[in-house]
Amino acid sequence: MDAARTRARTATLIAAAVIGGIAAWAVANLEVTTEITHFLPASEDAELAQVAREITESDLNRSITLLVSAEDEPSTLAATRALAERLRRRDDLAWVRSGPSEDLNEAFHALYFERRHLFYDATPERLPDEALTAAARDLKRRISGPTGAFLSRIAPRDPLLAFPRHLERMRDAQQGGLSIREGGFLTEDGRGVIFLASEASPFDSDASRALVRGIDAAVAEVTAEHGATVAQSGVHRFAVASEAAIRADVTRISVISTIGVLLLFLVLFRSLRYLLLGALPLLAGFAIALAVCMLAFGRIHGLSLAFGATLIGVGIDYVAHALNHHTLSPGPSPEASLRKIWPGLALGAATTLAGLAGLTWTSFPGIRELSVFTSVGVFVALLVTRWGLPPWMPTRPNPTRLHRRLSQRLGGALARLRASRPMLTVLPLLALAISVLGLTRIGWVDDVRALSAIDADLLAEDEAVRDAVSRMDGGRFVIAWAGTEEEALQRNDAVHAILEDAREAGEVERFRSLHALLWSAETQRASRAALADDPTLPTRLERALLEEGFVPGPFAPFAEDLAAEGPAPLTWAELSASPVGPLVASFRVEMGEGRVGFVTLTRGADVDAIAARIDGLEGVRIFDQQRFLQAAYGGFRARTLEMIAVGLVLVFLIVFARYRRLGPALAAFLPAVLAATTALGALSLLGFAANLMHLVALLLVLSMGVDYGIFMVESRHHPEGPAPTVVSLVVACVSTVLSFGLLAMSDNPALQALGLVTGIGVTLSLLLAPTAWLLLGRDPK
Repeated sequence: MDAARTRARTATLIAAAVIGGIAAWAVANLEVTTEITHFLPASEDAELAQVAREITESDLNRSITLLVSAEDEPSTLAATRALAERLRRRDDLAWVRSGPSEDLNEAFHALYFERRHLFYDATPERLPDEALTAAARDLKRRISGPTGAFLSRIAPRDPLLAFPRHLERMRDAQQGGLSIREGGFLTEDGRGVIFLASEASPFDSDASRALVRGIDAAVAEVTAEHGATVAQSGVHRFAVASEAAIRADVTRISVISTIGVLLLFLVLFRSLRYLLLGALPLLAGFAIALAVCMLAFGRIHGLSLAFGATLIGVGIDYVAHALNHHTLSPGPSPEASLRKIWPGLALGAATTLAGLAGLTWTSFPGIRELSVFTSVGVFVALLVTRWGLPPWMPTRPNPTRLHRRLSQRLGGALARLRASRPMLTVLPLLALAISVLGLTRIGWVDDVRALSAIDADLLAEDEAVRDAVSRMDGGRFVIAWAGTEEEALQRNDAVHAILEDAREAGEVERFRSLHALLWSAETQRASRAALADDPTLPTRLERALLEEGFVPGPFAPFAEDLAAEGPAPLTWAELSASPVGPLVASFRVEMGEGRVGFVTLTRGADVDAIAARIDGLEGVRIFDQQRFLQAAYGGFRARTLEMIAVGLVLVFLIVFARYRRLGPALAAFLPAVLAATTALGALSLLGFAANLMHLVALLLVLSMGVDYGIFMVESRHHPEGPAPTVVSLVVACVSTVLSFGLLAMSDNPALQALGLVTGIGVTLSLLLAPTAWLLLGRDPK
């Protein structure tokens, strides 16, 4: 071994050690997130985008509801208590509530009795005599009822029954039809209810997986002991089920594809060395890309990591090209072989990076991560192929008989095609026809639910539990926000009044709001002032009470309370710190930059009608999650297509700058574009709707297709002719189809989309690249 080769090997070992150290650091500090916020856009509607992000972190998203059923009510209550007690022992649950807390009644009294006049009427006005007469009659009727003893105690200070009426408003608004038996919540059909919330986000895979297992274990124990059945509602189970399904698909397909790639390299090269060398650029690219993303972003989303690793697979082109050329047409040394094909490798990588550049400026954090991860990985894979592989490649390679025969037959096929120009035009014309017919009929699905396979049984169970308990629509609510808490509460008061009118008009079936428990300080003061500032009220009320047979003297404390200064308005801080706090936590959303928002949940809302009613109210919007995501992802899809188009223009300019002639430039460029459009067109004609993942796959097809075209055009400068290059393309194509095309076997729509477009597109790129070269790119000489 000569000194230069020894020095080169030493340098690559040092580089490998450095890359290994970087990889170890990246893995040790790796923080992978699965939170959906990474794939929520910084939409043109920045406020709604912020709402979407904050809601994913709120109690609304972290809550879980369990419904417990047994043979009778006592058994149901016992099973519910047993299950709730087991769940309270878990550290990963923020709270568990199966009924009102023991001190809840005391907390309500402490919070609201002295403030009863602050919560008497949210639209205060002077009470007419008719209203006072009705109040006196109601007091007389209620005192003779089941709660008479309690009302008799508070009536001297509260003859208008302001405190009981406020309790009734809260009960009606908060329980959603639930009743309380022996300290536990029961639905109308007699099922026990347990509310709980996780400490971690439901999109924290590890935490959700452990929590779901723990809940299932507790449910199994209670079922065995009490003969109960339990139904569940919550995001966690969907997240865990989706991840498990994807993991199973990827594992199964990865095993098949890995075996396939291994067999391909072993059968073709019959060299374990080539197999190991082929993996080095991709591993190095992955390690450095991961480290760069950790430094740039602090963490990386699981999808960015998965799809980024997929796109780094473009590097297989460089490896296949290098190994095939050195084996079939070796230069004086491996270094000379790589030097000969280096212009094509460098140009292919440059066009890939140019095509990805536009994604760096997207408003999706996850897509930005994907772009950076892929760009760094492809660049490193290129460098390792160029300078890392040659010192370890055999100086005198010995191609296998299969390898030589494949080269000869592919070379012969090219010669036959070259002699028959009509045959050359058939495939491009057919591809063009499929593209035109398919793309004119293509339909885009911007609903993110199309990217995952939702278990129908889980979904039905979730909706049934939600309907029995909350009776609110998931993902549809009105939010009021402002820079101060008081201003946000004032806007929330206005929302409540508007929704009351909307309910009367049939535009919303029902709604649930913080307004049932807390008004703005301004509204509270106005409520009390309407009573206290009316000097005739005590006299007129006394007369109404006398007419109903009451003795006037005991009601003097009512007038004394109104004449006194009165308590301070109730604040969010005091309410949330009390035992009532868990009831209201889900209504508040931190909006960032010191802003706070309050959410009103809705059921059966006419979104357009409600939007028209609140139009003009500053800091108030109705949020329909499905509509928002469809609009946001639709906008992202359109912008991504525009960025791909801009990237393609840049790619063509780079290619044209290299060849300085239109024919070779088109031969390098057109196969990728035609293969990508044909793949989408074919899927459209087969009845598939396109979605966001088809665009991710499109990037892979375009990147590899341009590589194939460039490698074919570059082969005109190779004295051995194009046969080794075509063998390289075949190896790269088969490797890609085995690695990514097999994802079409997945049950997950996102993985299936990636596999279908990649498999069809890369195969078409393989067929079109030599054809375009024969038609446009050959040197006339």
